[in-house]
Amino acid sequence: MKLQIKKLVLAGVLGAISIVLSVTPIGLIPVPNLSGSATTMHIPAIVGGIIGGPFVGALVGLFLAFATMNLFFAMGVNLLACFIPRILIGVVAYYIWIGLKKGNIGIFVSSLGATFVNTIGVLGLAVLFGNFTLQQITPIIALNGTLELIFSAVIVLPLVKILQRQFPPK
Repeated sequence: MKLQIKKLVLAGVLGAISIVLSVTPIGLIPVPNLSGSATTMHIPAIVGGIIGGPFVGALVGLFLAFATMNLFFAMGVNLLACFIPRILIGVVAYYIWIGLKKGNIGIFVSSLGATFVNTIGVLGLAVLFGNFTLQQITPIIALNGTLELIFSAVIVLPLVKILQRQFPPK
């Protein structure tokens, strides 16, 4: 696999942004439920997937997983619920974007699909591993999921359009 230096730099920068988001209030927006916060931390992984491809998106998601691992430890949640969905965020974003022929609608739908994978993946695996019940995560999905979909829909499209000047789609 030929990976360009430019794409590695992109993954590093977006990964660093994910880490910064994980330790600042910008990445964790307080909400009144069991989780305590909705997130914007997944947005760099979505952007990485669309701009840099599935490997870059997965790498940024891996940065995100490592950056948020302590939150999962603190709640006693299985780390697979942290890593698997986060790694898939950028991969899903890329393939939805490609499947929808790369336009603005593709970017928009990619951001929604990847956000959905993150929210449902993390919470679904937490239920599967017995860390939470379906009744506990339902309000989280309703509030956090909705907020995260809105954040991603509003933020991802303009970011991708700006970055596509440096990383034009092939």
